[in-house]
Amino acid sequence: MSRNISEWIIGPIPRADAPKRRSQLSAALLMASLGGLASLSLASPPFERSTFSKIEFSGTCTQKQWSLSTDNTLEVLLAPSRNGPCEASLEFYFPQNVAPGSALTFEARSFRSGIFLQTGVQEQSEAPVVYNPSTPPHVVTSSWKPDSIRLDHLKADWAPKQVASLHFVASPNPDWNSGAGATVMIRNIRFAAQAPMTPVHPKGVREPVKSIAAAKLQPAPKTPSFQLPGVRISNLLRSVTHKALLPLAGIVLMVLATGNKNRRRRILSPLYEVNVRTWKTHRDANDVVQFGGFKKITPTDLKAIKQAGFNALWLMGIWEIGPKVRDISKNYAADFYGSPFAIYDYCVSSDLGTEQEFRDLVQRAHSLRLSVIVDFIPNHMGLDSAWLNNHPEYFIHRVLDTSESDLPDEELKQLYPGHFPYRTPSYPQGDRRVPKTLMVAYGKDPYFYPWIDTAQLDYAHPGLRQKMIDVLCTWAKVVDGVRCDMAMLMLRDQVKIHRHPELTWEAFNQLMPGEFWTEAIHAAKRVNPHFVFMAETYWSMEGHLQNLGFDYTYNKPLYEAICNALHSGHAEGLMNFLRLLGTDYLKRSVHFLENHDEERAMNIFGEERQKAAAAMLCTLPGTALLHHGQMEGKRERMPVQRVVPLHQEPEHHVLHHFYRRLLKATSLPVFQEGRMTPLYSNNPALVSYSRIDNEQKVLVIVNTSEKTQKGSVFLMPGLRLHSGTHYRLNDLFYEFKTHTAGSVQPFYVYPAAKLINSGLYVELEPFDAHIFVVEPQGALQVTQKALGSVRQVIEEWPINRVARRALGAAFTRSSDLPDRQADLRTEQVGANLAANPAGRQQ
Repeated sequence: MSRNISEWIIGPIPRADAPKRRSQLSAALLMASLGGLASLSLASPPFERSTFSKIEFSGTCTQKQWSLSTDNTLEVLLAPSRNGPCEASLEFYFPQNVAPGSALTFEARSFRSGIFLQTGVQEQSEAPVVYNPSTPPHVVTSSWKPDSIRLDHLKADWAPKQVASLHFVASPNPDWNSGAGATVMIRNIRFAAQAPMTPVHPKGVREPVKSIAAAKLQPAPKTPSFQLPGVRISNLLRSVTHKALLPLAGIVLMVLATGNKNRRRRILSPLYEVNVRTWKTHRDANDVVQFGGFKKITPTDLKAIKQAGFNALWLMGIWEIGPKVRDISKNYAADFYGSPFAIYDYCVSSDLGTEQEFRDLVQRAHSLRLSVIVDFIPNHMGLDSAWLNNHPEYFIHRVLDTSESDLPDEELKQLYPGHFPYRTPSYPQGDRRVPKTLMVAYGKDPYFYPWIDTAQLDYAHPGLRQKMIDVLCTWAKVVDGVRCDMAMLMLRDQVKIHRHPELTWEAFNQLMPGEFWTEAIHAAKRVNPHFVFMAETYWSMEGHLQNLGFDYTYNKPLYEAICNALHSGHAEGLMNFLRLLGTDYLKRSVHFLENHDEERAMNIFGEERQKAAAAMLCTLPGTALLHHGQMEGKRERMPVQRVVPLHQEPEHHVLHHFYRRLLKATSLPVFQEGRMTPLYSNNPALVSYSRIDNEQKVLVIVNTSEKTQKGSVFLMPGLRLHSGTHYRLNDLFYEFKTHTAGSVQPFYVYPAAKLINSGLYVELEPFDAHIFVVEPQGALQVTQKALGSVRQVIEEWPINRVARRALGAAFTRSSDLPDRQADLRTEQVGANLAANPAGRQQ
């Protein structure tokens, strides 16, 4: 069977262990209580795009699309042709803790009358699709109508073990004249603990043509009834349902709905780095620092982060810091509170809260489908770490003899540069532990001065490697991933050359026979298969670490290439860099304009350059990392030891709104999984590339110069245009432009022959950009919702249909247009094309 597939592959969804089989009586009690819950409408939140691991369309569809609503929930649109149905299958990992009697509910409507909708569920890819037993499927009307698939109606005790697919089949009305161009839209897909209403079908409705995958409707098995002697249990319990079982069932269902075993795995990009130590931390009236802590990252804060467009949080600086590390930092500034990368142990900081409060924070994030990653600092610990007492052998050290052990500390530091003295009571000696005086090496990057608040770990010691693996496996049960600090320093050749130059390779190979990261990543992913490893790395080690198993690696060279291009006005170096890297490498890269180690983007780029850089950051393959304060235009670069900023900076509202709208506009699936192809231009100041997946084509053009630039971008073969077609180019960046005078328009229409032969002629203001969604003219305009989400006014304030239509076609949802207005809009586009057949910007 041939399929026209549109899929956005993301990581699979972890599922909870299947609950134990209840006794028949317990099931009956719960079912009876659920009967009284129908009026409560207890339901899970609507499914987001990230709930589904795959979305496919098949059949003879004239239009097919999935999109995200303003609250990031999934919407599906289907339009069958005259010759047969259009089917959407949505694959996800079925949660094993869904209560008996639950239903998959949704709402459906048709823009025009004359369409049938059939629903079904498939347990696994090889299994048949089990369709809702109503025959024939009901007719979708022009108003939103709730419907559902009752799971136990489909199959008794139905609970897929691995994968389930939700199927929607839209079929044409046999009387096609009344349903020409009919399109059905489905939204608010969710689990609900209520039985579905039996659809009422009009008389005389004929059964629609079935899809290939839905050959036959399967009748629903009879639901077993449970009996007490002479009395049905449901009748016996009817009088007590509302008094006793209703509250109990409500509690049970709420626990099932919010249980942390059913976390859904999502994409990482865009990723928001939050410095937890500075979040709502302030000085009180007595000038005493009051940490905000885990409790201060409230559900409202997390919801605002999610609504801004982020999919993941990096909670930086959560680990405990020892008193000596804090004291050392205060020698440099009185308001320093120690480095969060010189940790005492892998337990959460007492300044920020308890471990349970941290777990509650993670749960709040997961409830909003925000992934959480934390720091893993493999190179070193704080110089007062508890590990130095318990396992001093885990560190690079020298054991002093008795003649040196009584010398003053300052004299010992002069004798052994780069080391500090440590007197441990438990140094291993044979089968016992004895007191020893050690000179422990400071932690360091081999090419910089030592970090004098840290102690260097020794990866040639097998006990240390196992200890770090145990740490990763422990936290893999709590969070979704780790950002590994200076990950390249754990590579075998780095450990040998910089930590053990005295050993021969033969001796070193016996101590460290394999790469630590390979073993650690495999171990952690056995605990949590979807645990994410992100490496901070330099020295061109990115590809090597990706080969060892890292999901993502820093891309500092891309940051430098963007800086050079935007400050020189010449993009050749950046374009050559993109051609060299390619899509597959970039997909596993983390791109940034700033982070806690880099200078503030506002200081490096300013406002206008930063907008151009952000346009590239959010449209290139890979993970876009934004730093705490970047969206607000903060300029103060705080050392990680400082917890309260020196200056209270006002928010840069223009930049903040720009970032929010850009993240929304670039949330289309093509920006996550589409191939990237660098394009050629006759103007060296222009950066140009395409992003293409099975359903969408996007063209990105950025002016890196501080002067207005003109030129042509050659689109073939990267954009894969088809001759004989006219293409509409919808500019997602139009609303971000500071200058919209002259010929600048929200969209353009071009004949394919012109684009293929001559390329696309553009004129861009300084640091301006185009993000064109390229669609065949006359096809469904998939950017209508994207353009709607770009507008901040639509995003922030609800406005009615009349007001949206008054704003113009580019800002009106297709569902808000009457049939005649939609036809008039198509006619107007045709008139624009006729008036300007070449499609040039004049």
